Amino acid sequence: MDKPLARKNRPLAAKDSPLKVSTADLNLADLNLADSSGLQQFAEAQVQNHQLPALSLAVWQGGHLYCAAAGILNINTGVAATTDSIFQIGSITKVMTTCLVMQLVDEGRVELDAPVRQYLHDFQVADQTATNTITVRQLLNHTSGMAGDFHSQDECHSGHLIARFVDRCNLLPQVNPPGAMYSYSNTAFVIAGRLVEVVRGISWYQAMKDYIYTPLGMNRAIADPKEIIRFRTAMGHLQGKRGWKLPEQAWLTLGMAPCGSAAMMSASDLILFARAHMNRGRNAQGEMWLSEDAVAAMQSPQAALPEITPFVAGHIGLGWKLREFREESVKAYGHNGLTNGFYAALQVFPEQQAAYAILLNGIAREGFASTQASLQNLLTGVFVKPLALDRNIVLNDKHRAIAGHYESFDKRIVVRLEDDVLKVHLVYKMDPFPEEDLVLYPLGEGYYGAETEAGERRANLAFTERDSATGVPAYCFDGNRLNPRQ
Repeated sequence: MDKPLARKNRPLAAKDSPLKVSTADLNLADLNLADSSGLQQFAEAQVQNHQLPALSLAVWQGGHLYCAAAGILNINTGVAATTDSIFQIGSITKVMTTCLVMQLVDEGRVELDAPVRQYLHDFQVADQTATNTITVRQLLNHTSGMAGDFHSQDECHSGHLIARFVDRCNLLPQVNPPGAMYSYSNTAFVIAGRLVEVVRGISWYQAMKDYIYTPLGMNRAIADPKEIIRFRTAMGHLQGKRGWKLPEQAWLTLGMAPCGSAAMMSASDLILFARAHMNRGRNAQGEMWLSEDAVAAMQSPQAALPEITPFVAGHIGLGWKLREFREESVKAYGHNGLTNGFYAALQVFPEQQAAYAILLNGIAREGFASTQASLQNLLTGVFVKPLALDRNIVLNDKHRAIAGHYESFDKRIVVRLEDDVLKVHLVYKMDPFPEEDLVLYPLGEGYYGAETEAGERRANLAFTERDSATGVPAYCFDGNRLNPRQ
């Protein structure tokens, strides 16, 4: 058993290692939001019980903001996390890049259904038809169809890295035709960020400051890493063989800034951003920041996500991921972020006028999936009742037909049938996680639960676009990505 932190600002020693977090450990009934003290006790307990470096939380409920922070920002310095500390927010940045585009739509300078090439004349992918037809809307709702996890290697370069990244997309293949299916795309949002730069005539970094942070009063938010010296800043951490370690680079390539490699902020500033969307485009002072039509479009379903759970219906809006919890008909929209040693989550419950933000500066490689699921459920349980899974569905030939090899830029997935048990081997090609073997069990029509041999839950998988004669699927949907069958 790992030793708990003796003090919340004690750096983790080399012999320490983060515990895997399970949702069973979370006592949501004890979370008291009457004031921030209950949330603070909760944050401290999570950091100590699960050996997290630091955790920052902010909750907006009943017209009040509650904040808490615990742990240390950097294992080398031992500096304590506070509620005004800034963390990388990863892919939540995509929603902000979407807002920058929607402001241009409000101004009549961009049309959502116009081809990207109308604004970026040198935009090109490998397929010429896709190059000519991919629209701005398809960038923002992840239906462009191009391979979405291209990462350029430009750490040794300086200059205009966002433009350099877009130039290097010219050989990207298509996973499916534009507009046909949803598949999460980092690449699309870098292209959207470059579009903002070209149309605005300023850098994406400046656009974030001028058109997001300043009008919303987000005073503890940065887009340009050069500004971190002004703030109490978290460092990301990864799990090494002997405990937490700092990554070799503080940021992923800055060429991917518009999709999530650069932006940092406090949890309370994320709540300010969420409130502007709950307030139909108005900031905390009631001033119009984004039109009601733009806000409504962002929160409107654009495409259905493949079914991966019996409890939640998922759609993609523009930037936002939309969810409806079926049991209680509760609607929510939000986004998660995962980057170089950081995990972030922002979730909004519009009917309750409530939202929460979670910022974490440690990703446990072996236990990330359970940690992610645990943190995502951390405060969801305050608003939505957790439900149990039915694991009694009998395996049939349609289930057996999913066996095969699926692969994308992001991951290699090999499903095999052993003694009439479905097993899957996962190889993470981009994320710093080890290969993993899991057992699959059917949960419904085309989607499957996954867990380790020890019974630890992992994210569900779905298998889509089945051949009508053989039942063999064309894709495995995992991690929000379509992985084509090979």
